[in-house]
Amino acid sequence: MTKNPLAVGFGLYLATMLVFFVVYYFFADASYFDTSMKVNAFGMTFLYVLGGFLSVLWLRGNNKITYPQAFKQCFLTLFVGGFLSIMSIFAFLNYVDTDARDMLSHQYIQTELNNLDEAYQQKKLEAANLKDQTKIKELETDYKNAKVAREMAQKEKRNYFSFQFLSAVFGGFVLFYLLLSIIIAGFLKNKKRYE
Repeated sequence: MTKNPLAVGFGLYLATMLVFFVVYYFFADASYFDTSMKVNAFGMTFLYVLGGFLSVLWLRGNNKITYPQAFKQCFLTLFVGGFLSIMSIFAFLNYVDTDARDMLSHQYIQTELNNLDEAYQQKKLEAANLKDQTKIKELETDYKNAKVAREMAQKEKRNYFSFQFLSAVFGGFVLFYLLLSIIIAGFLKNKKRYE
């Protein structure tokens, strides 16, 4: 197996794009956004943990590696795979199939509206039990403002797959890669730094 983190990262990118297109071709329906979120939360997390772990394991082999070596190997692998994936998904959704982008954006806003309604109903019941009129009025005002903001986003047909939005999402991914690299490097290092 290769010890080059760029090559392993490219393999991770290919696996990510395979999963993306499987979900795109077979699950692009009324629950496309929910399916995408479940795949990202569970499937992609497992894939990236496995990719980072195998990358460091292949580097280590029968040799001894330090924590910085293991961290660098894991982080570069995850970063390359994630960066190439997010850029490819950005290009695909913004230049190849804008209908899929619009459907995902619409389903995202609809999911937020549904969650907002559920949270409002629950908090309304809790506030009614307290019989505190100020909290009830505050709850009503907050709910109306949040609902108006989401409905405005829906009318504007806001693009949740713009470069700016995906850059913020990728920032969150980089934090995930850092944490994952710290854990995997700590687990797989087998040599002290100055040994």
